[in-house]
Amino acid sequence: MLGFLLFAWTVGGCSSATSPPTLDEVRATQGRSKAGPTENWRVANAVWSKSTQAMRDRAYRFCLTRRPRNTGCLDEQDWSLISANHAETNVSRILTSPDDEYPYFKAIRDRPASFSDARAFCFQIYDDAGAADARILGPCLLNAIGGDYFGIVPVS
Repeated sequence: MLGFLLFAWTVGGCSSATSPPTLDEVRATQGRSKAGPTENWRVANAVWSKSTQAMRDRAYRFCLTRRPRNTGCLDEQDWSLISANHAETNVSRILTSPDDEYPYFKAIRDRPASFSDARAFCFQIYDDAGAADARILGPCLLNAIGGDYFGIVPVS
């Protein structure tokens, strides 16, 4: 009898797990977000930036599936991906601008590989965690260029 009940429970699908959201559901949710559709974002020219849409899709699936009660998760994913692209844009600008235009970024100009090393580290963490939760990328990449992701330093 116990064997039959176990078989019926397994075959009958008495699981509380829900199926992951479809791509259409994910994109519809993105369209309603504060950041809007990804195609309206100005992404960097970095190689990884071309994957921003796919990264955002995975990030939204992560939130909708694993953090459905965390109302800030989707906004955090967006802000992180936007910030990571912003860091890439800044580094590109720093490396191609005259030396005196951005004197406070002299360290990056003097050692351009330092940002590449930081990027590799940030993406290794992202990849090690399954490349689904992008919230690490913005803080990590902005930190590499001296950015203030969390807005700790007041701007007047």
